[in-house]
Amino acid sequence: MRTYAVIYDVGRGWKMGKPIEEQALEDHYQFLQYLFQQGILIEGGPYLDDSGGLALIRAEDIDAAWELVEQDPAVINEVFVPEIHPWFQGNWEGQ
Repeated sequence: MRTYAVIYDVGRGWKMGKPIEEQALEDHYQFLQYLFQQGILIEGGPYLDDSGGLALIRAEDIDAAWELVEQDPAVINEVFVPEIHPWFQGNWEGQ
């Protein structure tokens, strides 16, 4: 398993001028909670400037990471537009 950074930029479904608390994200939060319970989501959360968010997920490869992210209701509804990047998996000690 590799770790991937999912960058969630705001999409066409984002209500401009509204804080994250007023966005249609309940299904997104439930989806991320499910991924966390499955051991797939390592960490995630919104940016403090209401411009999107970041999640670290585990997947076999980038195609599997995309398959997961494309199931996110916030991606399906274009509230977020994702980018996915491989994440550093080293050990900082002795690097």
